[in-house]
Amino acid sequence: MTATSASAEIAARMAEAASGWLGALAPEQRRKAAFEFDDVAERTSWAYFPRNHQGLPLLEMDPAQQKHAHALVALSLSQHAYGKVTTIMGLESVLNDIEGRRADAVRDPGRYFMSVFGPPGGERWGWRLEGHHVCLNFTIAGGDLVSPLPLFLGANPAEVRHGDVAIIRPCGEEEDVARDLLASLDADQRRDAIICDRAPPDFVLSNAPLAPTTCLPGELAPPLLARLFDNLRPDDKEALRLDIAAPRGLPAARMHAAQRDLLRRLIDVYTDRLPEPLAAVERSRINEDAAYFAWAGGERLRQPHYYRLHGPSFLVEYDNTQDGANHVHAVWRSPDRDFARDLLRLHLSAAH
Repeated sequence: MTATSASAEIAARMAEAASGWLGALAPEQRRKAAFEFDDVAERTSWAYFPRNHQGLPLLEMDPAQQKHAHALVALSLSQHAYGKVTTIMGLESVLNDIEGRRADAVRDPGRYFMSVFGPPGGERWGWRLEGHHVCLNFTIAGGDLVSPLPLFLGANPAEVRHGDVAIIRPCGEEEDVARDLLASLDADQRRDAIICDRAPPDFVLSNAPLAPTTCLPGELAPPLLARLFDNLRPDDKEALRLDIAAPRGLPAARMHAAQRDLLRRLIDVYTDRLPEPLAAVERSRINEDAAYFAWAGGERLRQPHYYRLHGPSFLVEYDNTQDGANHVHAVWRSPDRDFARDLLRLHLSAAH
C-alpha cells in the first residue's frame, strides 16, 4: 500500500466513524458538535488547559455515543497513543484528589469535547478532541488526511508513584529519550544544545493557532498563562526565542551516528502517535539532517526542564516545569501544516 492510499484509507475510515458518531447524536447535541469548516476562527482555536471549550463533551453523551466518539479517536491514533489519551483523561480524577476535591467541575474525565468541522467525507472537513492535556486536530481534504497537527499530549501529575515504582507515567518516553540524547553529548555539543539555564514555564508558542515568524516566551500566551512568564529575565527570553527560519540548538549535522539514532528515536516518539501508515507519511516529510535539538533548564530528574526539536516543517516543544517538575506538556506542530495551513491560505485569499 502506498503512503497516499494508506492516508486516503484512514481518512475514509475517519469519515465513516465521524458520521456514525454524529448520526448517533440527538439534534441538540449535533448543534453543539457540528461547525462549518470555514469557521476558521473556531477550527484553529485550540487549548490544552481548561477553558470554555466548544463542542460536545463526553459527559453529555450516553455510553453508546461515547463508544462512537472513542472509535474515531482510536482509529486516528496508534494503539499506545490512544492508551496515553485515555490515561491522561483518567488522571483528571487523580488531579482532582490532589487539589483537594475542587468544588467546581473543571477536573472531570468527561470534560473532553468533540467537534466536527464540515460534513465528514466532504471535500474539506476536520475534527477535534480537546480538553485538559489532550488536543487532537485532524484536517481532511480531497479524501486525503492533509494534516494531523497540532497534536498535543500532556499529564498532571506526570508521574504517580508507589515508593520507587512509577504506577502511571503516560508521557515518560517523551522525557526519557530526550534525556538519553542530552546525556550522549560531549562538552562542545552541549554548549550548542543547551540554549538557556532556565526553562520557560510553558511552551514558547503557547496555543497560538498558527506559528508566527518569530516570538518570545510568553508573547503569545493567553492571560491565564502569561503571568507564568513574568519571572523570566529578558536575556533568558531572548535565548529561548523561537525563530522559524533560524532554529536554535545543536544541529543533526554535528551529531555522530549513535546520537543521530537517538534523535531519530525522539522524532519517532511524536510521529508514532499516529497509526503506522500515517506515521510513515509524516516521517517521510521530515528532513532529519536539518533538525536541531535544544534543551533549557535543569539536567537532573525533577528539575524544571524544556526541549525543542526544530527543522523544516517539523516542530516539537516539551516542558516539565510546573508542580515540582511533575507536569508535562508535549506538542508536535508544523509551522507550514498546522490545520492544513495551505488550505487556510487558499480560503483566506478566496474570501478576501
